[in-house]
Amino acid sequence: MNLTPLFLDFEASSLGSASYPIEVAWSSADDLVESHLISPAWIVTWTDWSAAAERLHGLSREQLLADGKSPTWVACRMNEQLAGQTVYTDNPDYDGFWLEELFRKASGLKPAFALLHIDELLISLVCPEVSDRVHGLRSIEAMKQVARREVVGQHRAGLDVKYLLALYALAKTAKD
Repeated sequence: MNLTPLFLDFEASSLGSASYPIEVAWSSADDLVESHLISPAWIVTWTDWSAAAERLHGLSREQLLADGKSPTWVACRMNEQLAGQTVYTDNPDYDGFWLEELFRKASGLKPAFALLHIDELLISLVCPEVSDRVHGLRSIEAMKQVARREVVGQHRAGLDVKYLLALYALAKTAKD
């Protein structure tokens, strides 16, 4: 049985150094996407907010306070679903920062999974030969453009995970 790798994406209050995660989504090995809003209500230091980011993802702080789950609940759910797995993202710097922030504020829990850049996975599919790496990177950039056109909608974590799934499917097709 050939299962799809797992993918993850966060949305955040801003891109600043005081930002915090407000939404997370991840995929399962059977391509289902699970998404959760994260409430800042339990964390007194989570006050940073960007109106520009809100326009991009369409989530208000009030919506997070009303509908979001606690950071501890979300972190526990992530560990429950992703434990022992490698999870891929298209921006491990930002997503890794927000992952650490979420788990640090979630009663000191630690992620039970590894986070890696999707490009490493895609390169291994598209061009397993190291000598073809430059060609592979060009092919991957073209695939990213195609996948972005396939998955359209508001910039949200769940849609971004669907984009990563579409990108992986394109790379698998290119390999075969």
